[in-house]
Amino acid sequence: MYLWWTRLAGVDGLSAVERPGVPALTLVLQGTLGLSVVQATAAIEVVLGTGVGLASAALVRRSTTRWGAALAGLLAGTFAVHLAAGYVATLTTAAALLAAGTLLDDQRLRAAVLAALVLAGGGLAHPDFHLLSIAILLVAAATAWRSERVEALRIAAAAIGGGALLGLGLLAGRPGGPPIDVDTSKDAFLRRAGLGAELRSAYLDRFVHRWTRYVQWVSVPLAIVGLGAGRGNPGRILRAWFVVTFVGVLAALVTGWLPPDRFVTFGFAIPILAALGLMWTWRRLQNRRELAYGVIGVLTFLMVGGSAIAWNRQEPFMSRDEVTAVSIANDEISGMKPGTPLAFWVNQPNDQVSFLATRAGNVIRAGVPPDRIRDVVVVVPPREGAQTPQRLALERLTRADLRAAEERAGRSANVFVLGPFDALDHPEDAFVVDPPAIDVHPVDPLEEASAAEIAWASIAVLALLSVVGFGWARIGLDDPVRAVAISPAVGAVALILAAVGLDALGISLGRTAGAVAASALAGGGGYLIGLVLQRRSRTNATPQVEQEPAE
Repeated sequence: MYLWWTRLAGVDGLSAVERPGVPALTLVLQGTLGLSVVQATAAIEVVLGTGVGLASAALVRRSTTRWGAALAGLLAGTFAVHLAAGYVATLTTAAALLAAGTLLDDQRLRAAVLAALVLAGGGLAHPDFHLLSIAILLVAAATAWRSERVEALRIAAAAIGGGALLGLGLLAGRPGGPPIDVDTSKDAFLRRAGLGAELRSAYLDRFVHRWTRYVQWVSVPLAIVGLGAGRGNPGRILRAWFVVTFVGVLAALVTGWLPPDRFVTFGFAIPILAALGLMWTWRRLQNRRELAYGVIGVLTFLMVGGSAIAWNRQEPFMSRDEVTAVSIANDEISGMKPGTPLAFWVNQPNDQVSFLATRAGNVIRAGVPPDRIRDVVVVVPPREGAQTPQRLALERLTRADLRAAEERAGRSANVFVLGPFDALDHPEDAFVVDPPAIDVHPVDPLEEASAAEIAWASIAVLALLSVVGFGWARIGLDDPVRAVAISPAVGAVALILAAVGLDALGISLGRTAGAVAASALAGGGGYLIGLVLQRRSRTNATPQVEQEPAE
C-alpha cells in the first residue's frame, strides 16, 4: 500500500492519499538520496524501528541507570518489529510520541512547542493514532493536576497544540488529485460490505493467535513493578500509556469496533516499563550476582523472543512472479488510452479470496505506472459452489466498482488475468499473463531491491534523519546524548512537515528539486532557529554595566 501511495502522490500530490505523512517522507528520501521507492520504504521501516528504541532509551534516561535506559531501548526497539512489518504510519506516530515525551521532560517553553510540532508531524502519518497519543498525554496531564499544575498545563498544551497543528496541516493540502477510495486491507473490505460479525471475528482471531509473538504476558508483571520508577513527565506519560493500552484492548474486545491487537502493538509503554521492572529486580538480587544475571537474562530473552518469533514468521507481501506479471501487463497497458478502466480478475479455489483480493489490489497498483493507478479495478468473478457471505459480498462490491469505473470513463474496461492472482479463469477478450514466460521492458516499473541495497539505504536514511533532527532536538534538550537519541524520530517528522508545507505551495515532491528543498528546509531550519535562540540567550545573559553620569 505504501508503495503505490507514494508513487501516486509523486504525480498527483499528497491530496491523493488518505494519510500523507509516510508518502511525503518516502518521496523526500527518494529524491534526496536517489533511492527507489522500495528502498526508501524498507529503509523507513528499519530506521524508525531503530528510532523507537533510541527514543525509548532517551525517555527514561533520567529515571534509571545507563544500563536501564539501554535495556528499555532494546526491549522497545525489538518490539517495534510488529509495526515495522507493515504498519509504517503507526510506527511513525509511535516514534513521534516517544520523542515528544522526551522533550516534555525539559521544562522550557521551547521544548513544549517543539513537542507539539513533533506530535503534529506524527499525526500526519496516522491521524487515528494521533488521537490515541493525545488521549495518553491528556491522561498524563490529569494525573499531574493536583501536585504539579504547571507541568499538567505544559503536557495538555503540547497535546492540544499538536492536534491543532495537525488540523492545519490536513487542511493545508493543495487541491491536487482527489483522494482515491479503495479497499487496502481485508478489514476495510469487511467494513464496506457491512459484515460486522465477520470483522469482529477476524479481530478476535488475530488477537488470540498472535499472543505468542507479543509476549506481553511476560512483560506486564514487570511493567507493573516498573510503574513507580518513572520520574517526572516521562513517568506520567508511561503510566498513562500503560492504562490507555489496557483500556483500549478491553474496549476493543468488548465492543468489537476496533482491532485489539493494534492497541497492543502500539503499547510501547509496556516494554519500557518492563525494563524499569527488570532494574528493580536487579537491585533486589544484586547481592546474589549469579542469580541476578540469570533471572534478568532469562526474562529479557523471553521478551525479545516474542519479537524474534514475529521477525522469523514475516514473509514478503509480494513475490517476484506477481511483480513480473504486472510488469508484463504494463507493456499492454502502455498502448491503451489514458483513463481506460483496467479490470484485474482475482480468484482462488478456497474462501480466502477476500484477503487475496485486497492484497492483489495493492500489488497491482504498486506495479502499474503511477498515472494508471486510478484506473485499476480488482474484480472477483462468480464461482460455482462458492456461497459464503464474504465471497458473495466481494463479488457484488467488485462488480459495482467496475460498473462505476466504466461509467466514469465512458468506455468498457480492459480485462487482465494474471496467473499469480487468478489461475482459474480465462475469460474471452482478456489479456492473460502467466509469468515468467515473456521478457518485457515496462514503463516506470517497480524495481526490486536486494538486501544489501536496503541495508545501505537504511544507513543513509538513518544518517539523513539524524542530521536533520539533531538541530531541532538540541533546541528542546540540553543533553546532547538524549538529543542524538531522538534525532531520527524528530528528523522524520521534520521532513514530513516540510514536505507537506511545500506540497501545499504547489511544489512537487516527485521531483528531485522539491525533495531536496524539503530536506534543506527541514534540516537547515532547526540549526538556524537554534543559532538564533543561542545568540539571544547569550545577549540576555551579558551583564549590563551601569554608566557613571558625566560631570
